[in-house]
Amino acid sequence: MRNDYEMITVKDYVDSLDNVKCLSIEEKEIEASVEKYLLSVQRAKTNAKIVEALLA
Repeated sequence: MRNDYEMITVKDYVDSLDNVKCLSIEEKEIEASVEKYLLSVQRAKTNAKIVEALLA
């Protein structure tokens, strides 16, 4: 039995969700959690820059 899986980046996955008009509840939850994760990553980068500027 052979399983064919396709690798996809998080950005490509989020972009592909923008093209879909009808999403299941599970897909909406995944989209929300991915967007929340990307926002927290951006916030962490910003906080790191602030701390670095304060210490410099």
